[in-house]
Amino acid sequence: MKKLSLDFLLTLLAGGIYALAYPSFLGNGWLPLIFIALPLFIWKLEEANFKSSLAVILGFNLGLDLVGYYWIPQTLREFGQLPFAVSVLLGSAFCLILQPHWWVYSVWKKFRPAGNWDDENRIILTALIMTLLERFVNQQFPSFAGSPWLHLAPYLGLAPFFGVALFSFMTYWLSLEVVAQIRTKHLRPQMWIGMALFVILNASLPLQNPTSGLNLPVRIVQANIGNFLKVSSERGDLNSFESISDTYEKLSKNDNGFIPHLIIWPETAFPDTFYGSESQVKEIFQNITRETGSEILIGGYDQDLTKSPMDMVESIFNASLLISENKVKSIYHKNILIPFGETLPFGPFNRSVVSIVPAISLFARGSGTPVMETRAGFRFVTPICYELLESNYMRGLLNQWGGNHFIVNHTNDSWYGNTAEPLQHLFLSKWRALEFQLPIVRSTNTGISSVIYPDGSESRRLGINETGGLDISLPLSKPKSTVYQEYGIFPLLLLVGLIYLVTWLRKIQ
Repeated sequence: MKKLSLDFLLTLLAGGIYALAYPSFLGNGWLPLIFIALPLFIWKLEEANFKSSLAVILGFNLGLDLVGYYWIPQTLREFGQLPFAVSVLLGSAFCLILQPHWWVYSVWKKFRPAGNWDDENRIILTALIMTLLERFVNQQFPSFAGSPWLHLAPYLGLAPFFGVALFSFMTYWLSLEVVAQIRTKHLRPQMWIGMALFVILNASLPLQNPTSGLNLPVRIVQANIGNFLKVSSERGDLNSFESISDTYEKLSKNDNGFIPHLIIWPETAFPDTFYGSESQVKEIFQNITRETGSEILIGGYDQDLTKSPMDMVESIFNASLLISENKVKSIYHKNILIPFGETLPFGPFNRSVVSIVPAISLFARGSGTPVMETRAGFRFVTPICYELLESNYMRGLLNQWGGNHFIVNHTNDSWYGNTAEPLQHLFLSKWRALEFQLPIVRSTNTGISSVIYPDGSESRRLGINETGGLDISLPLSKPKSTVYQEYGIFPLLLLVGLIYLVTWLRKIQ
């Protein structure tokens, strides 16, 4: 019992250190911390039996929760209007679902074949299994062991070929080798040489930004609307509605000499409801398009026309709407809804829960996506909020048609207050720009709004709680899919298979 308690405390520490490799309340994060935290966690996990491994995983996830996701209680207070103590208690319970792939790994570890798992080839297999579980077991806030490598951008030249999954694999492989080499007291120089070559290869192929001469003038509007005003307007308060509309209209029509071709508002920015492509365009949008000559892409609400307008539960979509020439040109409905924020898992009891906790929204779940294309012929996709963090989903979204010029991400991070969540969200979003070599226009309600470029750099930001507009001449390339977009995880599987084969051949000689 004493050893188990010590292991729990050590992995709790490891989880906290792991969180600090990402943006946190202590700053932007530091990559080397991942190579301290992960070996410590893996050391205790690999030596534990099945029951003890559950305690070790719980300790690691709790440390990650307390240090990295300390903003969850803030969210619960905003969403659920819960007392502080209850919010903290429920926030701590999120450690059970933050990185659920480790629970699945513990089952694999229990039933895997007996033998020496410090062996080089078995370590390669273990690193691959960890990478695949991380990727395919759903996380509510998708983050990967390879994500902190972003600190080295633009010197991540393999990202468009293998995605963040390769960097996770290398992180797990090195961490497992560190544990094995310490435990066996045997240095394996080939692993360290391989890691050095990996870093050098990435650095020798630095990522580049578009230089084709194509560009699209965009205006990103960040109105900085607080939650109370936003919710009040959505519940029908006329003064709140007019205040929000006036703010967005003024920022959109700003006559500063810049001529936007596309004006972009954040997630659920417009408090009134649309009714599909046949919606009558509101006067506010007619005024903006007339005075600016621009198209408008907004985050808003779209009602399912097969249901009554009075039915507000699971009949309204969280949507992205492209308005052009006084018509709703295209509509995208959010596909991946946030549990307990935008949907509930209780089926027929959902309505009863909402009647008790009215701050929870019950959106209808979208499916597929229409073609989004500007008048000039530039195509784009519009993932909403955390959808952008789902690499698998983004591949499917981009591959539904050929040729994409950029990505627009509508987001509302206002629920998280003055915490590190907006910085973490932005940090993880950058990986999609690297993987798909497309600029990402990120439009948020209360910050951070900016353009993320394919080399991982950013335009000027609109910071947290800043009100304003960001005018950017968005550089674009001719549409071209990356290897990762075309083939996903398969290039990584081939690479790992090659590494496995080379290691096996070297051992039998």
